[in-house]
Amino acid sequence: MIRLHLLLLFVFLTCGYAQAQVRNISGKTLDKADNSPLPGVSIMLKGSKKGVQSDSKGNFTLDIGSAGPATLIVNYVGYSTQQVEVGSKTQLDIYLVQSDNGLNEVVVVGYGTQKKVNLTGSVASISSAQITNRPVTSMQNALQGITPGLTVKSRTGDVGSFNSTTGEGGAGGDIGSLSLRGSNQITLAGQTAVSKEPLIVVDGIPASPADFARINPNDVESISVLKDAASASIYGNRAANGVILVTTKKGKDGKMNIEYNGYYGKQSPTNIPKYLGSPEYARLLNEALTNAGRPVRFTDEEIRKFDTGEDPDRYPNTDWYKASLLKNAPLQDHQISVSGGDKIKFYSGFGYMNQESLKKGKDMDRYSFRLNTNAAVNKRLNLSTTSSFTQEMYQMNGGDYSFTTLNRNVPTIPIRHTDGTWGSLSGGVFDPLVTGNTVRTLEEGGRSSSKEQRINTAVNADLTLTEGLILRGTASYNAYNKTGSVFTNELAPIINFLTKQPVASTAVTPNALDERWDRNNRMLLQGTAEYEKTIGKHYGKILGGTSYEAFQSRFIRAGRKDFPNNDLGVIDAGANNPNFNTNEGNLGEWAIQSFFGRMNYSYNDRYLLEANIRFDKSSRFGPANRLAVFPGFSAGWRISQEEFMKQIKWIDDLKLRASWGKLGNQDNVGNYDYLDLLVSKFAYSFADQTQNGVWQEKGSNSKVSWEKTTVSNLGMDLTMFNGKVNLTADYYLRNTNDILLSLQSALEYGLDAPAQNAGSVQNKGLELQLGYKNNIGDFTYGIGANMSKVWNKITSLSSADGNINDKYIFKVGEPLGSFYMYKSQGLFASDAEAAASPKINSASKGGDIKFADLNGDNKIDANDRTIVGNDQPFFTYGFNLNMGYKGFDLSMLAQGVTNVKVYLGEEASMAFFNGSGVKPIHEQRWTIANPDPNAAYPRLLKSENNTQNTVYSDFWLFNAAYLRIKSLSLGYTFSAPVISKMHLGGLRVYLSATNPFTIRADKRLKDFDPEVPSARSSYPGLKSYVMGLSVRF
Repeated sequence: MIRLHLLLLFVFLTCGYAQAQVRNISGKTLDKADNSPLPGVSIMLKGSKKGVQSDSKGNFTLDIGSAGPATLIVNYVGYSTQQVEVGSKTQLDIYLVQSDNGLNEVVVVGYGTQKKVNLTGSVASISSAQITNRPVTSMQNALQGITPGLTVKSRTGDVGSFNSTTGEGGAGGDIGSLSLRGSNQITLAGQTAVSKEPLIVVDGIPASPADFARINPNDVESISVLKDAASASIYGNRAANGVILVTTKKGKDGKMNIEYNGYYGKQSPTNIPKYLGSPEYARLLNEALTNAGRPVRFTDEEIRKFDTGEDPDRYPNTDWYKASLLKNAPLQDHQISVSGGDKIKFYSGFGYMNQESLKKGKDMDRYSFRLNTNAAVNKRLNLSTTSSFTQEMYQMNGGDYSFTTLNRNVPTIPIRHTDGTWGSLSGGVFDPLVTGNTVRTLEEGGRSSSKEQRINTAVNADLTLTEGLILRGTASYNAYNKTGSVFTNELAPIINFLTKQPVASTAVTPNALDERWDRNNRMLLQGTAEYEKTIGKHYGKILGGTSYEAFQSRFIRAGRKDFPNNDLGVIDAGANNPNFNTNEGNLGEWAIQSFFGRMNYSYNDRYLLEANIRFDKSSRFGPANRLAVFPGFSAGWRISQEEFMKQIKWIDDLKLRASWGKLGNQDNVGNYDYLDLLVSKFAYSFADQTQNGVWQEKGSNSKVSWEKTTVSNLGMDLTMFNGKVNLTADYYLRNTNDILLSLQSALEYGLDAPAQNAGSVQNKGLELQLGYKNNIGDFTYGIGANMSKVWNKITSLSSADGNINDKYIFKVGEPLGSFYMYKSQGLFASDAEAAASPKINSASKGGDIKFADLNGDNKIDANDRTIVGNDQPFFTYGFNLNMGYKGFDLSMLAQGVTNVKVYLGEEASMAFFNGSGVKPIHEQRWTIANPDPNAAYPRLLKSENNTQNTVYSDFWLFNAAYLRIKSLSLGYTFSAPVISKMHLGGLRVYLSATNPFTIRADKRLKDFDPEVPSARSSYPGLKSYVMGLSVRF
C-alpha cells in the first residue's frame, strides 16, 4: 500500500513538472504570394520529435516545451523549407515562398554532383521514395517502369538458381536484367552470350549487377541514370551500355534517429500452365493416335474410370502442378536503420529477408549490414567510410527438378499408389516416364545449398586546400565468396504396382556430390582534384583524376560419386575412382589504369557547356591496343532565362540540351584473347591408358580491341505552372561499333575461331516523361507517364551477315532479336488441299500448318524462312499515380510493352510433345468434324508423328504485349498528436502488392506470363501481397 502511494505521488509530481514545461505556439501557414492559407504544412520543433500539420484553414498549435530558445522547421511540397525562430512569441504566422520547382536539386553525376538546372547531359534521377516499401527481391526489379529508356527484363526465376557447373546462383534467379536505350548484343551460332548491362557505380565504386541486386532499397538515398555519352564518357571504359550511379544514405546532424521498416506477405504465381485432366487427356490422345493411323490407347471403359475416380491406382487424375508447387510462398523483410551524429555522423542499416520458393523445401535467407560514417577532422579535412556486408543462404531440403520435367508428367500417372509405393502406372500399364515424378524428387532426390558473402568497403578523404580547390582520394576493396553443394541421392528402383517387382531401369545410381567454391576480389585506388570559381556572371569548374582498378576471380570445383549412403556430405567419403571423380578450376585477372577530366562552364546560369575526357588502358588487350580515348561534349541553353521569355509567367524553366560523346566496353572480350593459350587435358588413349596432352584449342587475335559506342543526344527540359507540370524529352542516335564476333574460319585452320571486332549495331530512339502534381485543400495528387521507343538495326556483320542461331537471324538492316522461321498461313482445311499445295514434308495433311511458299518454287524448304517477329521490347511505357488525403496515401505504378513476341514451343504449347500433357488450347483444334483453317491449334498428333508442325514457325509465336500493374500501395500515416502520445517520431502502416493485375494481348494461349523468355518451360512469374509497417523512434 505504501509503495502504491509513493508511485501515485511520483506520477503526480512528474505530471506537475511536465505541465509546468508546456509552452504552446499557435499561428497560421500562408502563401506569401496571395496570403491564402496552406493546409497540411509540416511544422517540426528543431532538435526534437515534436511536430504537427496545419489544418484545412492553415491553423496550427504546437507544444514547444520550456521557455528556452526554439526554432521551427517548416516544410511543404512545392515551397522552400524554412527555419523560423520563435523567440518569446506565442502567436506566429508563417509565410511560405514557392520553391524554385526543384531546379536547385542536386543530382549525382560521375565523380561529383551538379545542380539539376545546370545539367547538359541526359540524366534521370530516381529518389528513395520511388523504390522503397515495394515487395521486390532485387534492386533491378524495383526500377521497372520508373524512367524511360531503362528496360528491366523481369525474367522469371527461382530463388537461388544455383548451378554447380557455372557457379551462378541467386543472380541467375529472379533479379532481372537491365538494358539502357536498346540492345547491342549479337550472339552468333556457337558464340557464348555476353552480358551487356549498364555499368553500376555505388558510392563511387564500380559494382556488379549481383552486388546491385542485393542493395537494401531502404539504404538508398538516390539513383542517377546516365543515358547519353556526354554524362557517361567520364566512365569511358565500361560505359558503352550506360551508367547507373547509386548513392546510399549518410548520417545527418542532430539527435540519433532510429527507423524500422518491415513487411510480411505471400507470393503466388501470376500464371500457372493449365493442363487438362485424365478424361480429356485420354480422349485427345486417342484422337491423336487415330489421326496418325495408329490404334487408340484407351478404351471407353478406361476413360469412364478416369471420370469416376473409382480406381486411383490404375486410372488416377493427378494435378502435378498442384502437387509439386506451393499455392503461396511466404515473403518477409525487416530493416532497421540508425543515424545521427555531430562531429562524426553515421548511418547504419541492418536487414533480414526471407523468401520461400514455390518448390517445397526451398528458401533463401538474406542478411545485410551497412555502415557509412563522415567525420570533419578540421575545417579543411573530411574523412568518410562506406561499408556493406551481405550474406545469402539458399537451402533446398530435397532434390530439384526442371519445369520441362514437370510439364511432361501426365495426369494418368499417380503420385503414389494406395500401397504407398511411388506411381508406376499410366492408365493401368507401366510407363517409363514415371522416373520424372517431381514429388518423389522433392522428397527423396537429394539436397543442395549455397552461401554467398559480399563485402564492400571504402575509405574517402576530402582536403580543401583553398576556397574552391578540393582534393579527394578513395581506396576501396570488394570481396565475393561463395560455396555451393549439390548432393544427388541414390534411389531404389520403382516397384511395378502390377507385378510388385522392382524395375531396374528406374533406379538412380550411384549417388553423387558436387561442390564448388568461387572467390572474386576487386581493388580500386582513385584520386581527383576539383576547382570551381565564380567571377561575376561566369562560373567554371574543372575536375581531373586518375584511378587504378584490379580484379581477380577464381573457382575450384570437385565431385565424387558412389558414397556409402545418402547422408554423407564430404567429398572424401565418395569412391576414389578416376572414372567418378571430377575436378576443375580457373583463375582470371584484369586491370585498368585511367586518367579522366571534366570542365564545366556557365554564363549567367543561361548558357551551359561541359566537356569530358577519359584515357583508359586495359590489360585485356594487347600492348598495341590497350589505350583508348573517350571524349564527350554537351551544351545547354536555358531559354527561360532570356529577357524575351520573362513575360511568359507560366513557364518556370525551359532548357534545350545537345550532346555528343564516345564510350567504350571492355567486357566484350576475355581476359587473354590476344594470347595463344594452351590447355592441358586427357585426350588420347595409348595401350588402353588415357594420356594427358597440352595443345591450343582457340586461335588468338592480337588486334582485338575495345567495343566503341558513339552517342548523339538532343533533349528538352520544361517546368511549368509553378512546378506543377514537368516534361522531359530526348532523341538520341547510338552507334556501337567493333562488337566482338566469332566469325567462321576455314576448316583447315584447325582451331576454334578467335573473336574479331566486326559487328555494328545502331539504336535510335525517343524518350518522353511527363508529370503533373497539385493539391485541392487537403487532397494532394500527382500523375506521371513515360514512354520509350527504340529503332534498332544491325549495321555491320562482316562475313557473318545472315547468321542463323537457332530460331534467330542476325542480318544487316534488321533488328536484334529477329525470329527467323517459316510463315504460317493458317491450316490445311482438307487432305485434298494439302496434297495440292507445297508442303514441308509428305506427312502434311488436312489440319496441319500451311506454310507460305515465299520464293514460289512450289516447295517448302529452308529458303522459305523469313523474319516473322521480334522478342525485344523496343516500345515500353509506364504510368504512375500518387494521391494523399490527410494521413492516407495511395500509389500505383503500371508498366507495359507492345509489339513484342515470345516463342513458346515444345512442352509449353505442343500437345503430347515428348510425352507431355494437353492444355485448353488443344480443345480448340482442327478436327475432321470442324475443319476450320483458322483453328487455334492444328490436328492432334504425338510428337513422333508431328515433325511437319513442330518446325520453327510463327504459328508458335505468341503476343507478349501487356500492361501490368507493377506496384499498388495503400498506406496511412498517423498524425502528430497520435504519435506524440506513443512517444514516436512517425508511424505508417500500409498494404502493398506487386504484379497484382495484368492485361495481356494474347488471347490464344492464355496460361503464360508475358514476361517469360522464349523457352519450352520456366519458373512461374510471381505476384505478391504484403502488410507493412514503418516506425520512426
